[in-house]
Amino acid sequence: MRARYSDVSQLLRQKTDDLPVFCFLPHRIQAAAQRFRAGFPGKVLYAVKANPDRDVLGWLAQAGIDAFDTASIPEITLARSVVSNAHCAYNHPIKPRASLVAAYRDWGVRDFVVDHAAELQKLFQELESDIVVQVRVATPNSKARVSFNEKFGASPTEAVSLLRAVQEHGAIPALTMHVGWQTVDPQAFGAAVRLLANVAAEAGVRPHYLNVGGGFPSLLMPSHLRIEDFFEAISSAHASEAALTGVPLRCEPGSALVTTGGGVLTQVLLIKEQSMYLNDGIYGALAELLHSKVQPPTHVYARDGERRSGALRSFRTFGPTCDSFDASPVPFEVPASTREGDWLYLESMGAYSAPLITDFNGLGAHEFAILDSTP
Repeated sequence: MRARYSDVSQLLRQKTDDLPVFCFLPHRIQAAAQRFRAGFPGKVLYAVKANPDRDVLGWLAQAGIDAFDTASIPEITLARSVVSNAHCAYNHPIKPRASLVAAYRDWGVRDFVVDHAAELQKLFQELESDIVVQVRVATPNSKARVSFNEKFGASPTEAVSLLRAVQEHGAIPALTMHVGWQTVDPQAFGAAVRLLANVAAEAGVRPHYLNVGGGFPSLLMPSHLRIEDFFEAISSAHASEAALTGVPLRCEPGSALVTTGGGVLTQVLLIKEQSMYLNDGIYGALAELLHSKVQPPTHVYARDGERRSGALRSFRTFGPTCDSFDASPVPFEVPASTREGDWLYLESMGAYSAPLITDFNGLGAHEFAILDSTP
């Protein structure tokens, strides 16, 4: 049972050790899920890899999420242990044969992804034809912080051949994409939808559905945009393409559902001139900083839970391990009064943070807590 606190101050007043704390905010996770379900013009699946915590999946289920984007048998097992009748799509483009068979035979999974003829042949050899095969198309996008096209995604020409092969085999064809992590331009989604419509039209195949994947911005959402702007771009592009008339939509947000629902509480170990050393870092719950390259919203507390304020000072910020790589890619600005023993609360750390904690140098221990509110 995880301890629950009204806020960070109460947590610190009751804290008796110096371990960093990963904090969950269920109300924010559920609000994000409800916003997606209300605004996205199709089915919403949660990408389990973003934060596979059982409580997180439970809070999402309470908010109406009953389908999951999974990448392994353990993720399928987890999703079904939380939501017994959950729809699970096995959406890793490259899957071990034994896992394919287990997903199909033991878990009743019928949704799979491919991006290459060899992987498609693997499905045909190991599984029956009563499956949906999503062909993943590479979608070039300069507006993503991290592109996924170097590792996965068929070219449009390859995708046409794959889509036809799925239909000829007697399986159910579908199309999918991923525009890249933290895509900050809604029109990148619209352009990708139109690209996939062209693939369907050239193949002469009507997809069972179009999965627009994830990539919705969260931590890096531009201040002048709302998540609804991305939904509108997808809907508009979908409606404009004859090849997609009546084709249902799906999406697979990960970060967008859980980023604001998690925070990291980390203690200052030492202030050394212009450097600040924390008891959490890149090998712990701050690995996401390597990709975001921004300082998350930060609040500083004294040991007694009182907030620090005043003029800000910039520090090069390091984690607790002896590895020099354990450093934030950007400096942190915190009140100049910040001192050893103070605590930094970093907001919007709910995705790809807790799942990436390691025990390098024996420094991986974290506490986990639930907060009802944050600053």
